[in-house]
Parts: sequence; C-alpha cells; structure tokens
Amino acid sequence: MKGDFKQINRILVRGVNWVGDTILTYPTVQQLKTLFPQSHLAILVPRYLTDLWKTFPSVDEIIPFQKKKGIKSLWEDLNLSQSLKERHFDLAVILPRSFRSALHIYLAQIPVRMGYRDEGRSLLLTHRIHRTREIFNVHRIHYYYRLLEPFGKIEDPPSPKIFLREEDRKWAIQALAELGVPGGKPLIGMNPGATYGLAKCWHPERFGELGRRLAEQWQTNILLFGKEDEQPIIHEIRRYLGTKGIDLAGKTSLLQLAALLERCALLVTNDTGTMHVAAAVGTPVVALFGSTPPHMTGPWGDHHAVVKKDVECSPCWKRICPTDHRCMELITVDEVEEIVNKKLKDLNNK
Repeated sequence: MKGDFKQINRILVRGVNWVGDTILTYPTVQQLKTLFPQSHLAILVPRYLTDLWKTFPSVDEIIPFQKKKGIKSLWEDLNLSQSLKERHFDLAVILPRSFRSALHIYLAQIPVRMGYRDEGRSLLLTHRIHRTREIFNVHRIHYYYRLLEPFGKIEDPPSPKIFLREEDRKWAIQALAELGVPGGKPLIGMNPGATYGLAKCWHPERFGELGRRLAEQWQTNILLFGKEDEQPIIHEIRRYLGTKGIDLAGKTSLLQLAALLERCALLVTNDTGTMHVAAAVGTPVVALFGSTPPHMTGPWGDHHAVVKKDVECSPCWKRICPTDHRCMELITVDEVEEIVNKKLKDLNNK
C-alpha cells in the first residue's frame, strides 16, 4: 500500500448525488472497507439517497444532509463542515468531482483528503487523482474505483449488490397482492422516463405497444416504474395496457423499488438509476441507449442486453435532442420485443 495510511481509524466517504451513480460506487466503498476492516466507515449523502445505504454492510454510519441552493446553502455548508470536524475523521474519499463537495471536507480539517483534482479544487485535496481522458471514458464503476489509486494495486471491483432485508421482500409481496397482481407469472418491469432528460427516452407509445404485446404473449402484468412527475408518461403507456399496466411511479421508497424489481423477470428501461437498481438485485435488464454511451453508464454484468443505434451524433450527452432524436427513433418495437422474448424464454429454460 502506497504512503502511510497506518493510522486510519475513521473514514468518511462523500457519496454521489444520483441513484444510479450511488449503485456504481458500491464496489469502491466495499473495497475501502476491505482495505481498512477495523475502521469506522461513514457515508455522507443527500438525504433522499440514505435508503440505498441502510443495508449496505460496509457502511457503519450514514450522515445525511439536505442539498440547498442560494445564500442559505452557505450557512448549511459551514454547519455541515463543523459537524464533520467534530467527528475527527482520519481519511476522506470524495466521490463527486464538484468544488463544493471537496470544500465541505477541507473545512472539516480531515487530514487525508483524496479525490479527482479537477473543478479547481486541487488545493483542497492532499491526494489528487488526475482525471485523464482514458479514466473519463471507462465504465463508471472503474471511474470511481480509480479513486483508491493512492492505496496501491487492488483487486478488480466486485459487482454492485443491494442487500435487501426480509421486511423489504415481504412488503413487495404484500403490495403486489393488494394491487391484484397474481403470483406465478413472470412479471415484466418498465421504466420509461429518465432524470437526466428526454434525450435519453424512448417514445412512450413504443413502450406502450411493447408492453401490450408482452402482457398478451406472457399473460402477465407490466409494472411501470418512475418518478411522480413522470405520471404523464405512465398515463400514456397505460392507454395501451389497461388493467395490465400497474402504475408504481413515485409510490415506493428506494428499497421498496429494489424489492419490486427483484420480483421482475426482466426490466425494459432507458438509461436510468432504476436500471442500475435492477441490475444490483440480479434482475436482467434490456436497456435502450441513445444520447449516452453504454460502455460508460450501461448495466453492469453479463446477463443484460443493450439496444443502441450507431448514429454519428451519439453520444451527445444532451438533455434535449436539438435535431431529430434519431438515436431513439431508429429503435423499433419489433426488435426490442424480439430481444425481450428471447431473454424470457432463456430464463424459463433454466
């Protein structure tokens, strides 16, 4: 192990701000605990993400904070840094690359502070990892894992895993029963929205037509996931599905979402956080990609399928397509249906 890290007893990890990225940082946090098994490891995360760390065995403490904007955020930042200072951490690993996330840790006077050095924050860090073009272009699991570089050579990252409790699984069974969803059928999940923007989204009517065909062929229900503000998309899809479409958008906690996804035989989704939650509970994913590159943000594992068209403007990383959205326009219902059916048949034959 490089450097002198013998006196590391209390570790703080500044977690990321998104659901999908949170899942993709699991291997980094897990490996950090492996390197310092006797340490007390705390995770500092926005309050809305605490659910995803409640059951994670490598974390000893969750420190939630409320993200605020404007002048009030300055007072909150100072209070947070003072609170962290009083906890006497020895080491901080800063997963986000924002200036603000590094400033919190710097003001807390944690002796060892490591993170990516861009965004003008080099002076705030003691161990700076250069974010090269090569690092930026790898899968996000490897991207975060590289922050452990100061500790020397480490093993390959484990796969991200959500550790569900029995109470979460029982809740999912009861919730589906109350919704009138019969057991014994291969439930299919769909996530037709995307937080980052409409450029990542396949057309709702295509999700609807696909769901109608799958519900009819497999005699099953389609569970529709998403955020509460994505209700218009869900409503459009349910026009095709009728009673076979179960609206769950905005109606679950993150662990409840994970428990429901675990009960699905398969999830059809855009590039979303829900996609990574499904993969982390072992549910196969058929992921539709357009404006983002799957080699960087795709579902982790070998049992997933990615549908993507090679068009000259993709990946563009834009929130809204400025032209004709051809990356998604070219993905047809027929080809996605064929991939899903093959996946489901393969699962049935196991």
